[in-house]
Amino acid sequence: MKWLVVSFLLAGAPVLGGQTGSQNGAYSATAYAVSGITASGEWTHRHVVAADPDVLPIGTRIKIKHARRYSGEYVVADTGAKISGRKLDIYMPTKSECVKFGTRRVKVWVMQLGDGTQTATKQADQVVKKDVEKDIAKGAVGNAATEVDWKQKGAPTLRTVQAGKTPPANAPPAPTNPPRKNSFTQRLARLRAWLLGPPAKAAGGGQE
Repeated sequence: MKWLVVSFLLAGAPVLGGQTGSQNGAYSATAYAVSGITASGEWTHRHVVAADPDVLPIGTRIKIKHARRYSGEYVVADTGAKISGRKLDIYMPTKSECVKFGTRRVKVWVMQLGDGTQTATKQADQVVKKDVEKDIAKGAVGNAATEVDWKQKGAPTLRTVQAGKTPPANAPPAPTNPPRKNSFTQRLARLRAWLLGPPAKAAGGGQE
């Protein structure tokens, strides 16, 4: 029984829509800065990625991990001639960002498979935007909101509130705390501390 449970977890939990979740896992990610109308009919903006529609259909909502300051929630809204198989191309507004990002090995978790339509893309995009706003309000990054989101939206709003001023009407909700990362390394460290307990003090260490 335990073996079956472990096998199920390793295979990946099913995503909504009755799919198998086989699209989850490792991908090769690059970045592009060509602005305009995507294959879905939507305009390019942050949190948009291009993917192979045979792997991740247009309108699919995904979570990308291990992309450093770009880890977060995205919607598949574009395709590309060179984007084949388990490859992603993340939209970024500037070429300098793309060059700095380079090519990276990332992890993808499919949250909702799209059906290849513009309607599905719009719906997924709205969900992503709401999730990002919620994370910024909580001061969380790396889940839906990226570190870039925090730098551009959360941090300025927080500074305004801390200065006793009123943020603009179109500003995101004021974060309650500075951003906190929820990385695998941090979770592993907490688990290790819980299992092993606090480290023993070195002999003669500490203050009297």
